[in-house]
Amino acid sequence: MRSYIFAALALSLSSVSGFSIQSSVRFTSLPLYSTAESSTPAPAAEVSAPAPAEASPPATESAPAASAPAAAAKTEGPSNNQAAYGKTKDMPGTYVRCGRCATSYALAADDLGTGKGLRIGCGLCGHSWFQTPERLFTLNSGHELVPLPQTEVTRINSNIEKGREPDFLGNLKFYVGNLDFGVQASDLRSLFGEVGEVGAVDIVTGPDGRSKGFAFVTMMEEELKMDCMNLDGTELLGRSINVKEPNN
Repeated sequence: MRSYIFAALALSLSSVSGFSIQSSVRFTSLPLYSTAESSTPAPAAEVSAPAPAEASPPATESAPAASAPAAAAKTEGPSNNQAAYGKTKDMPGTYVRCGRCATSYALAADDLGTGKGLRIGCGLCGHSWFQTPERLFTLNSGHELVPLPQTEVTRINSNIEKGREPDFLGNLKFYVGNLDFGVQASDLRSLFGEVGEVGAVDIVTGPDGRSKGFAFVTMMEEELKMDCMNLDGTELLGRSINVKEPNN
């Protein structure tokens, strides 16, 4: 009976309605998901999933096997606030992070119910773990929650499709200098994206948040080295940029 209730209270983290701490942690919302020990992520538009086939009611009950877990999810499960976070409900001050793809999810202690915790699963890479309220991360003061970039979702999905670790960002890094102060990460991602798959773009900023005029771009495939080096001297927002290997 214990495993049957546990199945009804499991949560799957969905990649829908994503958020992140600005320049730091990625966030998405999660729906209530009645499946046990499964690493299969819920479909993007799905709020709840069918009860698992293996869960069966005690022999004394006359209800069909598939209906019992669904009922338990309604009566025993925690409140499902995930779809409302960042929309009709304020973001909680706590979150969890997937240990496989490094995606993090907005999650409050109340979302884990009244027990010791719940098994939750990442909606991007499928990794699952048992989460307790005591091990939730706390959002630091001054950090802002912003929408999860689609580029991050695309990168993780690409990694999985190509057999790489989900959190892989690439090993081919370039220093990009002489940037106009108005250049955005999206500008560099678009430029280098013409060469190949971009893993990360980091524009270096000062304490005031303004660009220092240089950035680091990481590419996913090392075979792209010469093509990227050929971007040296390319004009971007009126300036000829410098592209070279970093010193370290």
